[in-house]
Amino acid sequence: MSTRSLAIFLHRLLAGALEPVGPVSDSATLTRLVEQPAPVLQTLLGAHVDALIGGWPDGALLRPRTLPATALWAATALNNLVWALQRPDPRLLTVTLRLAQALPAATDPATALAYHSLLRHLDRLELASDWLPVARLLVARSPLTAAWLPRREEQLSPVLLDLLRQPPVQVALRDRWLGLLPDLAAVRRTVSLECATANAELGGLLGALLEHNAEWQPLALAFYEADCLLQRQGSREQPTWPGVTALGTAARYGADARQRRHAERVLARYRPLVALLADEALVRPYLHLDGRFLMLVADMMPHVRLKLRRMPSDRIADSRAA
Repeated sequence: MSTRSLAIFLHRLLAGALEPVGPVSDSATLTRLVEQPAPVLQTLLGAHVDALIGGWPDGALLRPRTLPATALWAATALNNLVWALQRPDPRLLTVTLRLAQALPAATDPATALAYHSLLRHLDRLELASDWLPVARLLVARSPLTAAWLPRREEQLSPVLLDLLRQPPVQVALRDRWLGLLPDLAAVRRTVSLECATANAELGGLLGALLEHNAEWQPLALAFYEADCLLQRQGSREQPTWPGVTALGTAARYGADARQRRHAERVLARYRPLVALLADEALVRPYLHLDGRFLMLVADMMPHVRLKLRRMPSDRIADSRAA
């Protein structure tokens, strides 16, 4: 029954539904999932990978020839996490925690894609506190999911770096990261802790990439250029970025400490950009990274203002970037 339950869960998940029909906890079944995976489960696993990369430009080029059976353990853990949302079960928690601990970390692109095709759904779950360690363990073993949420790793995963060199992965992550910014209404109320944390973690991830190697500067600057262009409002001559402006106002003058703290954490997504402003030559080729946007961001972080003012005046008010 457990194998059938997992198959039904994976089939429903392809349609976007998080609807398990039962937990998967029998030790013999868990062993068979890896040692003798049922063909239907292998087919469903492949379908999830196809669903993931199918929405990426040229994503089909990343399709692995074979997929690791260990990804079915990730599927099982996800199934049990969803099952426990409505049916708390200490025994199932213990089994799933041990399963997450036993799950091998993804060390190659095929495994990373297979894990992420399933675990990307974790951010849809509002887990009880006792199940959070399971989710953290799963993310720690899935470097692409860690970048997607995002969650910083203590050390950058080599397989994540390999995947980030692939244009389809870069585009997918860029679009995900652009969508992390809260809307104006949320900023004017109070940004959620989840949103604030995600943006702070994004800043940390981009900062870690830049510290690791200068090869990641184009990725970071292209992301910030898209961010600048997407948020821009107003005319060509007088553009505005109301989202960033509202975040700065909330961080300085928010009605309560929580509002100010969360706005500051969202603005942390721009810390790597501010660090890059020390070298104007890096920024100049990105014509849509408007100088006025750069000034606005720098004004949120006064300690770098003098560095920015050393930039040539034509770059600060370059109308080409508008």
